[in-house]
Amino acid sequence: MRGHRRTSRRTRPVAVGALLGLLYLLTACGPTISVPPLTAEDLPRLHVAGNFPDEVYRIEPGDTLFIKYPYHPEMDQEATVEPDGKITATRVGSVKVAGLTVQELEALLKERTSDRLRDPEVVVTVRKFSEKPVYVGGEVGKPGTVLYRKGLTPLMAIIAAGGFLNTARVDSVILVRASGDGSYIARKLDLQQPVVEGAREPLYVAPHDIIFVPKTPIANANVWVNQHITQLFPFLRIPTPAPGF
Repeated sequence: MRGHRRTSRRTRPVAVGALLGLLYLLTACGPTISVPPLTAEDLPRLHVAGNFPDEVYRIEPGDTLFIKYPYHPEMDQEATVEPDGKITATRVGSVKVAGLTVQELEALLKERTSDRLRDPEVVVTVRKFSEKPVYVGGEVGKPGTVLYRKGLTPLMAIIAAGGFLNTARVDSVILVRASGDGSYIARKLDLQQPVVEGAREPLYVAPHDIIFVPKTPIANANVWVNQHITQLFPFLRIPTPAPGF
């Protein structure tokens, strides 16, 4: 829970809505719709590292926070983030917290109380997450939304969405995530090994991620997303991931 610039609050809903519309079409048009295969000979294969770090969580409206001052317990409080992204902090007043990481909020509150407290140590935890969707589509039992929770993996999200259909390409699952500048980054995931061997997945889902399970192989995630999504919605930009992404 401890950590990219913030995504525009206006850009994300529009872009995600457009992506969801396309995923709905791809998943609701019946068995005749399939993802055209892309082979390693035609496209460079996207490298997927074996150990992704936990995704950084950023506070959002609706989250319930517990703010603890170890040396000043009289200032401890629980606060729910308002729709405008603010909380009213003890002896600090209104503070904009939406979009901050827990560490960033701790540093901010420590700075704001340093002139009135001796040893202003601050520990912030998210006691309750607001309801945030993860979108799952393609060859799954129940395409739709799954509620985000800390520690949710792509495989767990797919299981919550009814699991893989027999037609699913478990080795070519696509994870689409908003980047900090409002564009989208795609990752190709091979979930066949975790299913067969029970290996632990190193990648965690972030709020508002889109998971798409195709029925044909995909060689390069970003090329596939560009060909099948951004050609219909040109305002989406899919950058090439850095090595190890």
